[in-house]
Amino acid sequence: MQWANLCRSYLVEARWFNCGYTPTLDEYLENAWFSVGGHGATAHGYLLLGSPITKTSLDNIFTIGSKAEPIYWSSLITRLSDDLGTYKAEIMRGDVAKSIQCYMVKEGVTEEQARDHIKDLKSLSWRKLNEASLGNSYPKSIITISLNMARTAQCIYQHGDGIGMSTGLTKDHLISLIVNPIPIKPF
Repeated sequence: MQWANLCRSYLVEARWFNCGYTPTLDEYLENAWFSVGGHGATAHGYLLLGSPITKTSLDNIFTIGSKAEPIYWSSLITRLSDDLGTYKAEIMRGDVAKSIQCYMVKEGVTEEQARDHIKDLKSLSWRKLNEASLGNSYPKSIITISLNMARTAQCIYQHGDGIGMSTGLTKDHLISLIVNPIPIKPF
C-alpha cells in the first residue's frame, strides 16, 4: 500500500507540473511529506531490521492516510532539507515547484525570506520529531529509523545537493568516512 500512496503523491506533483500550477505551501507539504518516500523507507527498514512484527507495529506503519508522528516529522525534515539543498538546480531543470517557490509565490516574499521560513519550519519539525520520539507507543526501531532518516537528510543536504552533485562537502565526508577511516590504535 505504501508504494501505491507514493505513486499517488508523484501523480499529484506531475499534475501540478503539467498544469503549471504552484500549490500553496500547505498543499505542497501535505503531498511532499509522502512523496519524499520516508513512509515507505521506514516501513521497509522496520521489516528488514527483523523487528518483531505485531499487529500494533504493522498498524503503526501501514495505517493508510495516517500521520504517524515520528514518520511524518522525519519525512517533513527530509523533504525540507532536500528542498533547501536542491532548490536552485531543480528549478533550473524545470522541476515541479518546491517549498521555497510555493512560499515565495503565494506570500510575495523574496527567495531569502522564503528560505528563512522553510528553515524555521524545519526547526519546528525537529522539535516535533523530538517530542514524538519521547513517551509514545511506537516501537523503538521506528523511532530510531525516523531519527536517523532526518539526521541523514540534514547531513546530505546541509551544504547543497549532496546526492545529485559528485563534488562538495558531502563527497568529502563520505570519502573521509569510508575510504579514509579514522585509524584505531590497539590497546
